[in-house]
Amino acid sequence: MKNTLNVPGRFVFLASALWVGVCLPAISSDVLSGELQIKSVQGHVAFSTDHATWAVLKSGMVLVQGAELKTGPDSTADLEFAYSGTVLRLRPDSLLELVRMDEVVAEENVIVDTRLDLKSGSLIGSQHKLAKPSTFTIMTPNGSATIRGTEYLVSSDGGVTCMRGEVAVNSSHQGGPVTAQVPAGFSFNPATARVVATATAHITGFSQDIQCVRENADKLGNRGKGFNDCDSDGDHDHDVSPVKGHDHDHDHDHDHDHGDDHDHDHGNDHDHGDNHGDDHGGDHHF
Repeated sequence: MKNTLNVPGRFVFLASALWVGVCLPAISSDVLSGELQIKSVQGHVAFSTDHATWAVLKSGMVLVQGAELKTGPDSTADLEFAYSGTVLRLRPDSLLELVRMDEVVAEENVIVDTRLDLKSGSLIGSQHKLAKPSTFTIMTPNGSATIRGTEYLVSSDGGVTCMRGEVAVNSSHQGGPVTAQVPAGFSFNPATARVVATATAHITGFSQDIQCVRENADKLGNRGKGFNDCDSDGDHDHDVSPVKGHDHDHDHDHDHDHGDDHDHDHGNDHDHGDNHGDDHGGDHHF
């Protein structure tokens, strides 16, 4: 007599469903490389794609991940990352590498991951607000600045000035790590690891560059990509999802009280030996 095994139908169904869930491939995602468009060049600006040979950079060129740009004295380059809603002005005597320019596409979702390495000099940027988890990071020899939606100046020495929105800074001071949130109207001084009120004279020094960046940001917004000239709160933060248009939460990720008590430590738990008020000391005249 044969031994038979009776398997309930419900068990067969569950086992089949488990096999389908395990064996079918997951939804695929594609990693696309974004492009940098050269909008204008003033003076002598060069680029390299192999870190060795350099050629003259001209308006209308398109660069991709891995390229480097350098500006000479009294020279600037206006740059546009249309895929992430970013415009930059690379200021005189600067060297910038395009380390990562990724768009991760999975069905209807797009995540932007951009990483630049500012090796020398400085740049001014305007960023249409990116929906999480998209990121735009500018690395420097002393740390990094993470941008989500703001207007800013970043220097290779680690200094950061925020004109609109907020910038997250990671740096080091006296051998220890430092993190800080820099709101509009304030600057991060790498020499003291403090967030201080930005002096008017500091802004005046690059006011023309700021105006050009703002105009380029508005032009990018007018061409579409879901960007508007001005978002609902009127501050040109451009709350935008890279693929679905406006991100209406308008959280701006900061709840800073800018009243009379300006103790802008911003999460920096390091004791630098005195009160962390709005100190205008150090080599950076913010």
